Amino acid sequence: MRLKILDHGHRWPQRLALSLMRIVGRTDPDPVAKVALYRPEYFGRNWMDFVESTMRGPSEWTDGERELIAAFVSRLNACPFCVGVHEGTSTLLLGGTSSVDRLQDWREGGFEPRIAATFALLEKVTLAPNSVGGDDIGRCRVAGLSKAAIADALYVCYLFNAINRLANAFDFRWQTDADRMKLARGLNRIRYHVPGFLLG
Repeated sequence: MRLKILDHGHRWPQRLALSLMRIVGRTDPDPVAKVALYRPEYFGRNWMDFVESTMRGPSEWTDGERELIAAFVSRLNACPFCVGVHEGTSTLLLGGTSSVDRLQDWREGGFEPRIAATFALLEKVTLAPNSVGGDDIGRCRVAGLSKAAIADALYVCYLFNAINRLANAFDFRWQTDADRMKLARGLNRIRYHVPGFLLG
C-alpha cells in the first residue's frame, strides 16, 4: 500500500535533502531513502551504516558482485522494485547485461562455482531457512569461499530480505525505465552513503 506520508511527511531538514536529491538525480528520490529519512530514529544512522558497510565496505566480493547478490535475493522475494534497481546497479558495475540475464535460470546460467554455491545457500536461507545446515556452508567452502566471504553474502541476503519486504509492503516503484537507471546510477554514485546529520 502506497503511503502518502512517506512521500510528503518528512521534517524540514529531510525535506530539503530530498529536494536536493530530486534536483541532482533528475528523478524522484529512492523510496528506501524516503523511508529512512521519514523515521531516522528507526531506520537511522545504525541501519544506514549497516547498509553502507554491507554494500560498499571492505569485502572479498566486489561492489558489482554484491549488487548481483542483491538482485538475486530480490528475485527470490518477488520484489520488482529492488530487482529492477539492483539489476541496474549490477549491470553498471559488472558491464553488459550477461550476469543479470542469467539470474532467472541461475543453475543453468554458467556462473562460476563460488557464485553458484553462494546462490544455492542464499536461496535456501531465503526460501527454506529451517533446512539450512552445515553441508550448505561446506559446499561454499569447497567452491573456494572464505568464512568472511560467506558471512558478507549472508549480510547482503539479510539486508535485502528486509528491504524487499518494505518495498513490497509500501509499493515502491519507479516511473519509467529511465528513472530506474537513474536510481541505479545514483546508488553507485553515492555508494549508499547518507550524511549523518540527516539520520538523527
